[in-house]
Amino acid sequence: MNNLRRLKILILSLALLSVSVVRADCFPSNDLSYPVSKRKSLSSLESINEFQANQIIINFKSVLKNEVRRQLGKEIIVSLDWENPKVNASATLDNNDNPVISIYGGMVRHPDLTVDGLYAILCHELGHHLGGAPKKKRGYSDKLSWSSAEGQSDYYAATKCLPLIFNNSMLSPKIDMLAQTKELETTELECGNDLTCTRILLSGFSVAKVFTTLRDYFNEPSLSLRDRNVVWETDTGHPHPQCRLDTIRSGALCSVSPSLPFDTLDPHVGSCYEYKNDQEAQPGARPRCWFNPEN
Repeated sequence: MNNLRRLKILILSLALLSVSVVRADCFPSNDLSYPVSKRKSLSSLESINEFQANQIIINFKSVLKNEVRRQLGKEIIVSLDWENPKVNASATLDNNDNPVISIYGGMVRHPDLTVDGLYAILCHELGHHLGGAPKKKRGYSDKLSWSSAEGQSDYYAATKCLPLIFNNSMLSPKIDMLAQTKELETTELECGNDLTCTRILLSGFSVAKVFTTLRDYFNEPSLSLRDRNVVWETDTGHPHPQCRLDTIRSGALCSVSPSLPFDTLDPHVGSCYEYKNDQEAQPGARPRCWFNPEN
């Protein structure tokens, strides 16, 4: 084998490796930074230290490990890089195709992130692995990636993952921790006496607020608002913060059982679904600010 052929094989191998381990980030690339030395403001709803963050990860893994084994036959791996000041989290695969979730310390230290918000981010990252269709595309090709779209990962978090966590009585927080947010009254109108639904909406509100700080958005996200934009083609990238919050709301209100998984190709399966020509929005259907049910 000549040197040129060896070089071609090496380049091809590296290209295939890069495809298999490409990351799916929870948030777009940003320069926001919260180093360990930077304390949260006194107005912060909750302050999560390193021990608490690791305990949240342990709780998350204990609830979801059997689901990952059932659907993928793999082991879930979650790592916390506490010293990393970046405000982000990511999902990828290891060399054995085990789902890997990475959380950065700057994300945990963000002043708008609550405990339930951190659960939502973990569930979002798992949604890249278990969220099913619609999937992202590989680069500029029409080939489907292993990763579910950003909006679909949020929808998975609200419909499948967070209900499993919040219905676990061992992980229930004190209700006064939730009552500190001004959006609580709106969630109670939407959810009634359903505490799990309320927690899902508030966790989505926390994540949407974090998302808003990464860019200059005209409006702050609110549970009393709706994103009225309608896409002509499903957007697999990062939705607008209000659209993202609307997706969490829809997932919280969806009546499909969390035990029914999504399908990798058919977005009907496991979801609350509506068609493009439906006259009224269906409760729990993915919002059209990122999802087009016809393509």
